[in-house]
Amino acid sequence: MVATDDLAALEARLRAVEDELAIRRLILSYGPAADAGLATLAASVWQEDGLYDWDANGAPHVGQAGVEAMLLTEPHQTLTKEGVGHIATPPLIELDGDEATALTYSQIIRLDAESGRFYLWRLSAVRWDLVREGGSWAVKRRTNRLLDNTAAGRELFGATLKELRGVDAR
Repeated sequence: MVATDDLAALEARLRAVEDELAIRRLILSYGPAADAGLATLAASVWQEDGLYDWDANGAPHVGQAGVEAMLLTEPHQTLTKEGVGHIATPPLIELDGDEATALTYSQIIRLDAESGRFYLWRLSAVRWDLVREGGSWAVKRRTNRLLDNTAAGRELFGATLKELRGVDAR
């Protein structure tokens, strides 16, 4: 017979695994939906008032409507028509009850029509802040920062890891 404490611990572990899988699916669904032109589906992973902070110098897109509108803009539509792939790495997820934080790399691969070759166009550090709403996970905020000579991407990763792993993380 399984002790009540053992069963509760097992249930908690199973819920954590299920939460990580749900968050992984949510994060990894965005790129394929955006590239397929399914703007509503791609935007549906955000809270109604969630933020997509995609540019350190630009205003964030607000909520599902803002993300969907961005995906329907001419620049984004042109990217998808010319050949582009939004690729996220598997997320590093930290759960905290009904909230979670995840880190990924975001790679945007583009087709060079002249040569017929694909190349890495953008590489970003990404922080995902997520919340559980009504049993499902949603993006509260996604913050992208380029991994370039501005150091913004490295700083985003460093600050998040220190926050999640402790101030003395080295």
